[in-house]
Amino acid sequence: MVMNKLLLGLATLAAPVALPGAAHACRGDLLGTYNTVISGRDLFASDGLRLRGVGAILQQDRANFHRYNRRDRGDGYDNLFLSAQSRALIPRWLHEVAPAARAAILRGNAYVNVRVHEGCIDVRLAG
Repeated sequence: MVMNKLLLGLATLAAPVALPGAAHACRGDLLGTYNTVISGRDLFASDGLRLRGVGAILQQDRANFHRYNRRDRGDGYDNLFLSAQSRALIPRWLHEVAPAARAAILRGNAYVNVRVHEGCIDVRLAG
């Protein structure tokens, strides 16, 4: 709960950290990291509509994990996105995603590492 309040507080202070094509990774303080499986179930919003963006898919993955208890084998726990308000930060904080990771996430066939920094989220394919 404290981490969620911290995230919400930081959201009001954080300026956009990364621009498309930016050469640097996230630079803010590391708040946490987790691995997760992006599967077909993460590609659809709770109302059944198909999600099109990487940020929305990652947000749905965390909603499936924390709110709906729909977990894929390999989904890791995080204490950052417990509430709907904190999950709403995911698309806003998402840093540019490499093309291979983006394609795998959009297909619903990805195992990714998510690193959450103050104002920035870095997502990469996990090994």
